[in-house]
Amino acid sequence: MRSSAINQRFGARSDWAKPLPSERMTGDLHGRTLPCMKPGAVAEAKPRQHSGARIVLAHHEAGHAVLSAALNDAPHQVSIVADAATHGRTTQRMIARPSSLAQVYLAGFAAEHVLRGRRPRQLDQEVGFSILARTDPELMKAFDGAELRDGHRAIGEVLRVVQARTDDEILLEINRLYDAARESLGSVWPAVQRVASALVEAETLSREEMFAAIGRDDIYRPVFVVQARHGLPIR
Repeated sequence: MRSSAINQRFGARSDWAKPLPSERMTGDLHGRTLPCMKPGAVAEAKPRQHSGARIVLAHHEAGHAVLSAALNDAPHQVSIVADAATHGRTTQRMIARPSSLAQVYLAGFAAEHVLRGRRPRQLDQEVGFSILARTDPELMKAFDGAELRDGHRAIGEVLRVVQARTDDEILLEINRLYDAARESLGSVWPAVQRVASALVEAETLSREEMFAAIGRDDIYRPVFVVQARHGLPIR
C-alpha cells in the first residue's frame, strides 16, 4: 500500500507531534478540552458533574483493565490521573499469547467504541502511522515515544505470529482482533461500566478495588465464548 493511500485512510501525520504515553496502557485524549465556568460565575450546590472527556477516559482505561484481567493478567493499578506524558494508564504484566496481548492494547479504543457507538479515529491514526513507519524507520525516530502507543504495540504483537507481507494483511488481522476485543467488552459491559464509574470517582484503583467494582460479574466465560467464536486461543 502506498504512503498516499495510507494517508488518505488514516489522516494527517501532524497529530503525532503531540505528547505521547510512557506506560503500557494509556487513555489518550489529546486535543480534547474540559469545560470550565465563565469568569465570575458562582457554582451552585448540586450533584458532582463530570466532563465527557473524563468519562470517555475512564471507560478507555476500564476497557484495558477488564480485558487484561480476562485474557492476560489483572492490573495492579488503573488510573486516570494525568502525568507529564499520559492522561491515564493501566499497568500489568504482559504474559499472554500475542493475539490476546494485541486485544488488550486495542481494548481502550474498543471500550470507547462501545460507549460512543463509533470507532475512534485515533486508533486508525496510530495504526496507520505504525504501518508507514515499518518502511520508513526515520519516521518513528522523528516522533519520540511513538513506539509506545497502543496501536503500534498491537501491530508489534500481530507481527509476532502473522507473517504479513502487505499492509492490507496487517490491517486485516488488526481489525479481526479489534472486533474480538470490542465484542468481548460488550459481553461484559456492565462490569466495564462499573470500573469506569469507580475510576471517575476515585481516579486510581488498585487491583482489589477494581475487582470490588466488578463485583460478582463473571468477566471470564462471556469473553472466552467470544474468543472461541473468533477462533482465538485463550491465554
